[in-house]
Amino acid sequence: MKKVLILNRRCIRHPEKGGAEIYTYHLAKALLNTGFEVEWFCCKFKKAPSYEIIEGIKFIRKGNELTTHFLGFIHALKSNPFLIIEEFNGIGFFTFSLKNSILLIHQLYDNFWTAELGLLGYPLKSIEKLLLKFYRKKPVITVSNSTAEDLRRLKFRDIKIINNGLEIEPLKVLPEKDIYLSLVYLGRLKKTKNPEDAIKAFKYIKKRIKDAKLKILGSGPLLNKLRKKYSEQEGLIFYGYVEDNDKETILRKAHLLLVPSIREGWGQVVIQANAMGTPAIGYNVAGLRDSIINGITGLLVKNPEDMAMAVMKLWQNREEYQKMSINAIKWAKNFSWNNTKSEFLSYLKEKAIL
Repeated sequence: MKKVLILNRRCIRHPEKGGAEIYTYHLAKALLNTGFEVEWFCCKFKKAPSYEIIEGIKFIRKGNELTTHFLGFIHALKSNPFLIIEEFNGIGFFTFSLKNSILLIHQLYDNFWTAELGLLGYPLKSIEKLLLKFYRKKPVITVSNSTAEDLRRLKFRDIKIINNGLEIEPLKVLPEKDIYLSLVYLGRLKKTKNPEDAIKAFKYIKKRIKDAKLKILGSGPLLNKLRKKYSEQEGLIFYGYVEDNDKETILRKAHLLLVPSIREGWGQVVIQANAMGTPAIGYNVAGLRDSIINGITGLLVKNPEDMAMAVMKLWQNREEYQKMSINAIKWAKNFSWNNTKSEFLSYLKEKAIL
């Protein structure tokens, strides 16, 4: 049986896993179901076993989130797989010299580095682009045109866009929404997701729409800080981590999703909300320009005040809002993990890998 090795710094059970890991997991399942042996090399985390099989996928965990990249490269040399799928997340696994590797990249970290590390992030931002230049001759899979454009600027030529799938079944009809203006932020509470901008927009809205509520779904390093800072803000509710069923229920009842990220690979939460008839208002940045069709399934804005104005505009124009909600559901129907897996396998056949 031919072996495929996936190199990704995190696994599907990592406490900070995100859309990239979910996407990779579905690709791994597609390969497994095609008859390949699949190994996934990643970092260790607290209480995680060094070796584990999950639904047929073999997970090998070594090192921390930095050292796993070097250890993964050594493992690739020793294990001699048929195919290596290297996932580049700010730093890669250095397989650019190996003929049997392809690259998977959801987004450049770019201004993530400076958002998280301040001035220290500038050299890392340059190092990321320098490292990527070694991969320019590699076939690369990405998830959005925004990232594809970033890669073209770095002289990549062999680029395939395969969109994310969707684990939520889009609704057939518009659901009944909350009687008050119901807003949702969904995602990790960290600097790159910019959750405080959603709260700033809400404070502006609250001055004019007294019964409005903002529900913050997700945990992360900023949770306690934001809870403390805005503890007296009426209508602001922090849920922390939310299970999928509860998340769907809240999204179904909400009017709008607020997405103030500084950049995204795609914006999976946007399509999740759209499937529930909930348009998104997000920043006009990489990734969100792809998942939000401006003026059709949601709106793209520049800052918290613009976000607040966009919310109030739709709240005051119910006919326009309803059209956008219907369009959001139609848009979400374009995405499924079956489509993603099928496109991925077709791509490997085109490349004569399968």
